[in-house]
Amino acid sequence: MRNAKMVVCLGAFAACVGVPGLSVAEDNCSGHYVDVGSKHISISNDSSLPNDGAIGDCDAPLFSTAKSTWIGRCTLQDKDGDLYTYEWTRRAGAEKGLWNQVSGTGKYVDWKWSGWFEETRIKGPDISVGRWGGNCR
Repeated sequence: MRNAKMVVCLGAFAACVGVPGLSVAEDNCSGHYVDVGSKHISISNDSSLPNDGAIGDCDAPLFSTAKSTWIGRCTLQDKDGDLYTYEWTRRAGAEKGLWNQVSGTGKYVDWKWSGWFEETRIKGPDISVGRWGGNCR
């Protein structure tokens, strides 16, 4: 996806925290994310959720010209060492995309989280910051 130093991530995280959250009536979870290179960090607005502070890798997004859609996959690890993988899609030119959990280990084995995401800031080709929300129950 992109190459960058993790030090840059801390600055992006600081910028991310200052972005106001977007709430949708159906959402029971929300937060922010920071992408630095292929690294992805998820910060939940509810620190009791197990995915708060999860970090992992995302595959380079693939662009499907037939559908004009960006698609990708991320696998994150939480503080307990459990993994969850989600896939995401976003139509070319759209402000928001959709994500859904496709697999997991430990506590995430039977969970089926899903929701939306939106980039709120792009800092060059190596860093993007955004917010997410959805159904995490």
